[in-house]
Amino acid sequence: MRIPFLLLTILLLSLQCNASAVDGNGKVQNLLFYLHNTHSVSDPSSVLVAQNTNATAHARGLVPFSSVYVFDDVLTEGTASTSKVVGNAQGFYIETGKDGYTILETIDCELTDGPFKGSSFLMSSRNQFSNPTRELPVVGGRGAFRMAQGYGLLRTVCVDCLDAVNPSKGDIIEYNVTLYLR
Repeated sequence: MRIPFLLLTILLLSLQCNASAVDGNGKVQNLLFYLHNTHSVSDPSSVLVAQNTNATAHARGLVPFSSVYVFDDVLTEGTASTSKVVGNAQGFYIETGKDGYTILETIDCELTDGPFKGSSFLMSSRNQFSNPTRELPVVGGRGAFRMAQGYGLLRTVCVDCLDAVNPSKGDIIEYNVTLYLR
């Protein structure tokens, strides 16, 4: 019982809610990148760290209810795993829907190349990944993205991808992010 309470506490403490609107002096920054979540046995980018022993996958679902995963994924400028790396995404997701398709996700996206190198922004919300397009709110950031607000539109490019340009089995998610900066 301590693990779920601890995770919930960490989530609530990590959210940086900011209710003030962006005024006319702000700047809008659009970013497009692709997250690569690899499922390789030898070096996966996401790992199951907790699960209720009574958890079962729903008949239609992919992830058993109550599963907790942490991840450290690569962000690239294109869909191919050989595309230029522009950052990394670290965070966690919890299967919160008994349907097997709804996760609560917290993701910190750090850019490691270009004018925003070393800056990151945080998104956190429900992600019903069975929908073709999902939206996660930007709840803050650091570096050039300090006090950022905005949203990310997520689109699944492929699930369990395995082909010539993506030799490691995994998922590829397109992130089209709009940031409002002060």
